Amino acid sequence: MSQSIHFARLKYFSEEFTKDRNYGDILHELKKILGKEENIDETLDGKFTEDIELKYPSLNAYDKIQEFLKTGSEIQLHSRSRFYFVNEEIWKVIEEAIFRESKQIKMKEDFFDLAEDYITIKGYFNKKMLVFDAS
Repeated sequence: MSQSIHFARLKYFSEEFTKDRNYGDILHELKKILGKEENIDETLDGKFTEDIELKYPSLNAYDKIQEFLKTGSEIQLHSRSRFYFVNEEIWKVIEEAIFRESKQIKMKEDFFDLAEDYITIKGYFNKKMLVFDAS
């Protein structure tokens, strides 16, 4: 079974806020704030996140990414949420999924689109502002 991953960036925190904090601190802060909310995913969609427009149609999650997509996962933003925070551990898995996807590409335009998307999402990951939802 595969699932598409849709990336978003955190807009609730500034780059200044995330710059000097580690991934665990940012995730903890998000969980603390979201613990007070009623409609978790609606709040995330409206106040906390903004979709990242990517050129490549979709990234499919297989194997190891599936392990992170369970309720109660430490990277899940809230137990009632479909959103997950991208920390160092899941980033390695996402990079591997992108690499596997690149091996399947037949057209150079698709390859360059995937490469541009990688640069985009890696930039948000480096700023500790990358989240995703799996659907």
